[in-house]
Amino acid sequence: MIKFFRHIRQRLISDPPERNGSVRAGKRFSKYLLYAIGEIILVVIGILIALQISNWNDKQKLHAYEEKLLSQLQQDLVLNAIDLELNISFQKRTIQSIDILLEHFESNEPYTDSLEVHFSNSALWTKFIVNAGAYKTIEAKGLDFISDVELRDLVFRIYEGNLNWLQQMEGIVINHTENFRQNYASKYFAEWNSVEIDNGNYVEGKTSLRDYELFLGDEGAAYRYFLSATKGEVEVLLDISEGFLDDNRQGIELIKNILSDTKDD
Repeated sequence: MIKFFRHIRQRLISDPPERNGSVRAGKRFSKYLLYAIGEIILVVIGILIALQISNWNDKQKLHAYEEKLLSQLQQDLVLNAIDLELNISFQKRTIQSIDILLEHFESNEPYTDSLEVHFSNSALWTKFIVNAGAYKTIEAKGLDFISDVELRDLVFRIYEGNLNWLQQMEGIVINHTENFRQNYASKYFAEWNSVEIDNGNYVEGKTSLRDYELFLGDEGAAYRYFLSATKGEVEVLLDISEGFLDDNRQGIELIKNILSDTKDD
Protein backbone atom coordinates (compact mmCIF):
# COMPACT_ATOMS: atom_id res chain seq x y z
CA MET A 1 0.00 0.00 0.00
CA ILE A 2 2.75 2.45 0.96
CA LYS A 3 4.74 1.57 -2.20
CA PHE A 4 1.61 2.22 -4.31
CA PHE A 5 1.17 5.77 -2.95
CA ARG A 6 4.88 6.49 -3.30
CA HIS A 7 4.80 5.39 -6.96
CA ILE A 8 1.92 7.81 -7.68
CA ARG A 9 3.83 10.72 -6.12
CA GLN A 10 6.96 9.92 -8.07
CA ARG A 11 4.94 10.01 -11.33
CA LEU A 12 3.59 13.44 -10.39
CA ILE A 13 7.11 14.78 -9.99
CA SER A 14 8.39 13.24 -13.24
CA ASP A 15 5.62 14.83 -15.46
CA PRO A 16 6.93 16.77 -18.57
CA PRO A 17 8.04 20.35 -17.77
CA GLU A 18 5.83 23.31 -18.66
CA ARG A 19 6.95 25.82 -21.34
CA ASN A 20 6.58 28.82 -19.08
CA GLY A 21 9.52 28.81 -16.69
CA SER A 22 7.80 30.47 -13.71
CA VAL A 23 4.72 28.33 -14.05
CA ARG A 24 6.91 25.29 -14.43
CA ALA A 25 8.91 26.18 -11.31
CA GLY A 26 5.75 26.84 -9.30
CA LYS A 27 4.17 23.58 -10.28
CA ARG A 28 7.38 21.67 -9.61
CA PHE A 29 7.61 23.24 -6.14
CA SER A 30 4.00 22.24 -5.48
CA LYS A 31 4.76 18.72 -6.58
CA TYR A 32 7.83 18.52 -4.32
CA LEU A 33 5.79 19.89 -1.45
CA LEU A 34 3.07 17.34 -2.13
CA TYR A 35 5.69 14.60 -2.29
CA ALA A 36 7.22 15.70 1.03
CA ILE A 37 3.84 15.80 2.72
CA GLY A 38 3.07 12.38 1.31
CA GLU A 39 6.34 11.00 2.67
CA ILE A 40 5.52 12.37 6.13
CA ILE A 41 2.06 10.84 6.01
CA LEU A 42 3.52 7.49 4.96
CA VAL A 43 6.05 7.60 7.81
CA VAL A 44 3.27 8.36 10.29
CA ILE A 45 1.14 5.53 8.89
CA GLY A 46 4.12 3.19 9.12
CA ILE A 47 4.73 4.17 12.75
CA LEU A 48 1.06 3.67 13.64
CA ILE A 49 1.02 0.25 12.00
CA ALA A 50 4.21 -0.74 13.84
CA LEU A 51 2.74 0.45 17.15
CA GLN A 52 -0.45 -1.48 16.49
CA ILE A 53 1.51 -4.65 15.79
CA SER A 54 3.64 -4.08 18.90
CA ASN A 55 0.54 -3.52 21.04
CA TRP A 56 -1.06 -6.66 19.64
CA ASN A 57 2.06 -8.67 20.46
CA ASP A 58 2.15 -7.23 23.99
CA LYS A 59 -1.52 -8.12 24.51
CA GLN A 60 -0.90 -11.64 23.28
CA LYS A 61 2.02 -12.06 25.70
CA LEU A 62 -0.04 -10.62 28.56
CA HIS A 63 -2.95 -12.90 27.74
CA ALA A 64 -0.66 -15.94 27.63
CA TYR A 65 0.80 -15.00 31.03
CA GLU A 66 -2.69 -14.56 32.47
CA GLU A 67 -3.59 -18.05 31.26
CA LYS A 68 -0.45 -19.44 32.91
CA LEU A 69 -1.28 -17.78 36.24
CA LEU A 70 -4.91 -18.89 36.06
CA SER A 71 -3.73 -22.46 35.52
CA GLN A 72 -1.49 -22.17 38.60
CA LEU A 73 -4.34 -20.59 40.56
CA GLN A 74 -6.59 -23.49 39.59
CA GLN A 75 -4.00 -25.94 40.94
CA ASP A 76 -3.85 -23.99 44.22
CA LEU A 77 -7.63 -24.10 44.54
CA VAL A 78 -7.63 -27.86 43.91
CA LEU A 79 -5.10 -28.34 46.73
CA ASN A 80 -7.18 -26.06 48.95
CA ALA A 81 -10.26 -28.17 48.25
CA ILE A 82 -8.46 -31.42 49.08
CA ASP A 83 -7.27 -30.10 52.44
CA LEU A 84 -10.68 -28.62 53.24
CA GLU A 85 -12.41 -31.93 52.49
CA LEU A 86 -10.08 -33.69 54.94
CA ASN A 87 -10.58 -31.02 57.61
CA ILE A 88 -14.35 -31.14 57.21
CA SER A 89 -14.34 -34.91 57.74
CA PHE A 90 -12.39 -34.40 60.99
CA GLN A 91 -14.71 -31.61 62.15
CA LYS A 92 -17.74 -33.83 61.61
CA ARG A 93 -15.97 -36.63 63.46
CA THR A 94 -15.32 -34.33 66.44
CA ILE A 95 -18.94 -33.17 66.63
CA GLN A 96 -20.24 -36.73 66.40
CA SER A 97 -17.88 -37.96 69.15
CA ILE A 98 -18.78 -35.08 71.46
CA ASP A 99 -22.49 -35.86 71.04
CA ILE A 100 -21.84 -39.50 71.96
CA LEU A 101 -19.81 -38.58 75.05
CA LEU A 102 -22.30 -36.01 76.34
CA GLU A 103 -25.21 -38.40 75.87
CA HIS A 104 -23.22 -41.13 77.64
CA PHE A 105 -22.45 -38.87 80.61
CA GLU A 106 -26.02 -37.55 80.90
CA SER A 107 -27.35 -41.11 80.95
CA ASN A 108 -24.77 -42.16 83.58
CA GLU A 109 -23.89 -45.13 81.43
CA PRO A 110 -20.84 -47.23 82.39
CA TYR A 111 -17.49 -47.03 80.64
CA THR A 112 -16.93 -49.09 77.51
CA ASP A 113 -13.80 -49.43 75.38
CA SER A 114 -15.67 -47.94 72.44
CA LEU A 115 -15.57 -44.55 74.19
CA GLU A 116 -11.80 -44.31 73.86
CA VAL A 117 -11.91 -43.14 70.24
CA HIS A 118 -14.49 -40.47 71.14
CA PHE A 119 -12.32 -39.14 73.98
CA SER A 120 -9.50 -38.98 71.45
CA ASN A 121 -11.64 -37.18 68.86
CA SER A 122 -12.71 -34.56 71.40
CA ALA A 123 -9.11 -33.31 71.38
CA LEU A 124 -8.99 -33.08 67.59
CA TRP A 125 -8.53 -29.71 65.90
CA THR A 126 -7.82 -28.83 62.28
CA LYS A 127 -5.61 -26.22 60.63
CA PHE A 128 -6.12 -25.36 56.99
CA ILE A 129 -2.99 -25.35 54.80
CA VAL A 130 -3.53 -22.47 52.40
CA ASN A 131 -2.10 -22.60 48.87
CA ALA A 132 -1.74 -19.02 47.67
CA GLY A 133 1.37 -18.84 45.49
CA ALA A 134 -0.48 -17.85 42.32
CA TYR A 135 -2.70 -15.41 44.21
CA LYS A 136 0.31 -13.58 45.67
CA THR A 137 1.73 -13.14 42.17
CA ILE A 138 -1.61 -11.84 40.90
CA GLU A 139 -1.98 -9.57 43.93
CA ALA A 140 1.44 -8.03 43.24
CA LYS A 141 0.34 -7.22 39.69
CA GLY A 142 -3.09 -6.00 40.80
CA LEU A 143 -6.31 -7.99 40.81
CA ASP A 144 -7.34 -6.26 37.57
CA PHE A 145 -4.82 -8.61 35.97
CA ILE A 146 -7.67 -11.16 36.08
CA SER A 147 -9.80 -10.03 33.15
CA ASP A 148 -12.91 -12.04 34.11
CA VAL A 149 -14.86 -9.93 36.63
CA GLU A 150 -16.73 -12.84 38.22
CA LEU A 151 -13.52 -14.78 38.84
CA ARG A 152 -11.74 -11.66 40.08
CA ASP A 153 -14.42 -11.00 42.70
CA LEU A 154 -14.49 -14.66 43.76
CA VAL A 155 -10.70 -14.87 44.16
CA PHE A 156 -10.73 -11.72 46.29
CA ARG A 157 -13.49 -13.18 48.46
CA ILE A 158 -11.58 -16.43 48.89
CA TYR A 159 -8.19 -15.02 49.86
CA GLU A 160 -9.10 -11.71 51.47
CA GLY A 161 -12.46 -12.54 53.06
CA ASN A 162 -13.44 -16.10 53.85
CA LEU A 163 -9.87 -17.29 54.47
CA ASN A 164 -9.53 -14.78 57.30
CA TRP A 165 -12.78 -15.96 58.89
CA LEU A 166 -11.67 -19.58 58.61
CA GLN A 167 -8.27 -18.95 60.18
CA GLN A 168 -9.74 -16.89 63.01
CA MET A 169 -12.22 -19.63 63.88
CA GLU A 170 -9.52 -22.27 63.67
CA GLY A 171 -7.48 -20.21 66.12
CA ILE A 172 -10.38 -20.10 68.58
CA VAL A 173 -10.82 -23.89 68.49
CA ILE A 174 -7.08 -24.56 68.77
CA ASN A 175 -6.58 -22.13 71.66
CA HIS A 176 -9.59 -23.53 73.52
CA THR A 177 -8.44 -27.14 73.09
CA GLU A 178 -4.81 -26.50 74.00
CA ASN A 179 -5.80 -24.37 77.00
CA PHE A 180 -7.89 -27.26 78.34
CA ARG A 181 -5.09 -29.71 77.57
CA GLN A 182 -2.51 -27.68 79.51
CA ASN A 183 -4.65 -26.70 82.50
CA TYR A 184 -7.28 -29.41 83.03
CA ALA A 185 -6.64 -32.53 80.97
CA SER A 186 -4.19 -34.11 83.42
CA LYS A 187 -6.99 -34.35 85.99
CA TYR A 188 -8.98 -36.69 83.73
CA PHE A 189 -6.41 -38.31 81.44
CA ALA A 190 -3.10 -40.04 81.97
CA GLU A 191 -2.70 -39.71 78.21
CA TRP A 192 -4.90 -37.78 75.78
CA ASN A 193 -3.95 -37.67 72.12
CA SER A 194 -6.06 -36.87 69.11
CA VAL A 195 -6.05 -38.68 65.78
CA GLU A 196 -3.18 -38.15 63.36
CA ILE A 197 -2.54 -38.49 59.66
CA ASP A 198 0.48 -40.63 58.79
CA ASN A 199 1.32 -40.79 55.06
CA GLY A 200 -2.31 -40.13 54.25
CA ASN A 201 -3.56 -42.81 56.66
CA TYR A 202 -5.88 -42.15 59.60
CA VAL A 203 -4.24 -43.15 62.92
CA GLU A 204 -6.30 -43.26 66.11
CA GLY A 205 -4.90 -41.25 69.00
CA LYS A 206 -4.06 -43.06 72.23
CA THR A 207 -6.13 -42.11 75.28
CA SER A 208 -5.79 -43.34 78.86
CA LEU A 209 -8.37 -42.30 81.52
CA ARG A 210 -7.50 -41.83 85.18
CA ASP A 211 -10.98 -42.63 86.46
CA TYR A 212 -14.14 -42.75 84.39
CA GLU A 213 -16.26 -41.78 87.42
CA LEU A 214 -14.61 -38.33 87.36
CA PHE A 215 -16.54 -37.48 84.20
CA LEU A 216 -19.97 -38.19 85.69
CA GLY A 217 -20.15 -36.08 88.84
CA ASP A 218 -19.39 -32.47 89.68
CA GLU A 219 -15.70 -33.09 89.10
CA GLY A 220 -16.47 -33.76 85.45
CA ALA A 221 -18.13 -30.36 84.95
CA ALA A 222 -14.99 -28.79 83.46
CA TYR A 223 -14.65 -31.49 80.81
CA ARG A 224 -18.35 -31.50 80.02
CA TYR A 225 -18.27 -27.72 79.62
CA PHE A 226 -15.21 -28.10 77.38
CA LEU A 227 -17.13 -30.58 75.22
CA SER A 228 -20.21 -28.35 74.90
CA ALA A 229 -18.17 -25.24 74.07
CA THR A 230 -15.95 -27.12 71.63
CA LYS A 231 -18.97 -28.55 69.83
CA GLY A 232 -20.41 -25.06 69.29
CA GLU A 233 -17.09 -23.71 68.04
CA VAL A 234 -16.45 -26.63 65.69
CA GLU A 235 -19.99 -26.36 64.29
CA VAL A 236 -19.27 -22.74 63.36
CA LEU A 237 -15.91 -23.76 61.89
CA LEU A 238 -17.59 -26.55 59.92
CA ASP A 239 -20.09 -24.11 58.42
CA ILE A 240 -17.28 -21.73 57.40
CA SER A 241 -15.19 -24.60 56.01
CA GLU A 242 -18.04 -25.92 53.87
CA GLY A 243 -18.75 -22.46 52.47
CA PHE A 244 -15.06 -21.94 51.80
CA LEU A 245 -14.88 -25.30 50.03
CA ASP A 246 -17.81 -24.30 47.81
CA ASP A 247 -15.99 -21.08 46.86
CA ASN A 248 -12.82 -22.97 45.95
CA ARG A 249 -14.79 -25.46 43.86
CA GLN A 250 -16.58 -22.61 42.10
CA GLY A 251 -13.22 -21.01 41.32
CA ILE A 252 -11.92 -24.28 39.88
CA GLU A 253 -14.91 -24.53 37.52
CA LEU A 254 -14.75 -20.87 36.49
CA ILE A 255 -11.08 -21.15 35.56
CA LYS A 256 -11.76 -24.41 33.73
CA ASN A 257 -14.42 -22.70 31.61
CA ILE A 258 -12.26 -19.63 30.96
CA LEU A 259 -9.28 -21.69 29.81
CA SER A 260 -11.56 -23.88 27.70
CA ASP A 261 -13.08 -20.83 25.96
CA THR A 262 -9.60 -19.47 25.31
CA LYS A 263 -8.53 -22.68 23.58
CA ASP A 264 -11.66 -22.59 21.42
CA ASP A 265 -10.78 -19.06 20.31
